[in-house]
Amino acid sequence: MTGRSSVSTKLGVSAVLVIVIIGVLTMFAYTSEQNALRDATRQGMESTVGVMATQVNASDIAGLRPGDEMSPQYLAVARHLETLRSMDDRILNAYILKVNPDKTATFLVDDLYPLDPQGSATIGEASTAPDQNEIFAALSGPTASEQPYTTKYGSFMSAYAPIDDSASGSNGNTVAVLAIDMSAKDYNDATTKGDLILLAGTAAMVLAAGVIFFFGTRGRRNDEKKAE
Repeated sequence: MTGRSSVSTKLGVSAVLVIVIIGVLTMFAYTSEQNALRDATRQGMESTVGVMATQVNASDIAGLRPGDEMSPQYLAVARHLETLRSMDDRILNAYILKVNPDKTATFLVDDLYPLDPQGSATIGEASTAPDQNEIFAALSGPTASEQPYTTKYGSFMSAYAPIDDSASGSNGNTVAVLAIDMSAKDYNDATTKGDLILLAGTAAMVLAAGVIFFFGTRGRRNDEKKAE
């Protein structure tokens, strides 16, 4: 009996070890996959907004003041932003921000304003996105949110890029930041595609436990027959 008990204990310990090892490897693979998807999505957004920003002429937004939302100048910029973002159906909104020395940002143009004045930002309205550091850093190059956030307008993942005045024949000084929004839901859907890894890992753990149990039971039966 003591021998059989020892064998059972060893089998039990083996099963636990195998399950733990498979579980750790599964979570490592799942985490790596999630990180890779997040990085790819953020880099894709940064690339998109970077290209879009080169198509915005700084002179087109010069002189905009609160109350100019329905002026021909404002509407022309808004239509241009809408056309640019229409090339990627994941982008919900494109808008231009003025960045202040204290790292706060205020809206200059919101491409949704002409169609939805109540659900979009006006000139001079302060941005409440928690991405202050990312927006400020976008004065030097494309950036993106570290994670989705929520404002009164909804839940988003955003990317930012500098708009400079080189198109006007100057020295290329940054005058504003272009921003684009992806819905938080679309972002989460794009970055949580590792379910197959979890399923495979769970199946492997069940299979390993089953194999150990099967051969353990078979071994005990053989020992019992030999003992008869």
